[in-house]
Amino acid sequence: MTQYTLLRHSAYALGGDPDFEDAVEAGELTDSEVYMVRAAGGLLLATREAANIAADAANYPDGSRTAGPHVRGYFSTLRIRGAEIYVPQ
Repeated sequence: MTQYTLLRHSAYALGGDPDFEDAVEAGELTDSEVYMVRAAGGLLLATREAANIAADAANYPDGSRTAGPHVRGYFSTLRIRGAEIYVPQ
C-alpha cells in the first residue's frame, strides 16, 4: 500500500529558493521510508489527494496566501530524498 507524507518543499530543499524555506509538499514513500517518517513523528497519509490537502493546510494555516507559505511545525533532521520530514505541531 502506497503512503504519503509531507516533506520540506523541493524548491528549497533541493533548489535553495528562500521563498519556500517554510513550505511543504506531498511525498510518496517506499515501505522502508514509512519507518523513517514514524521515527521522526511525521504524518502518514493514505492518498496523494489527502497529502496535497494536508500540505495546503500546513502551508497556509491561517487560510491567507498573501504572506506565502509558512508552516507551524518543524522539520526533522531525518530526510527522504534530500528533503526533511515535516513534523506538525
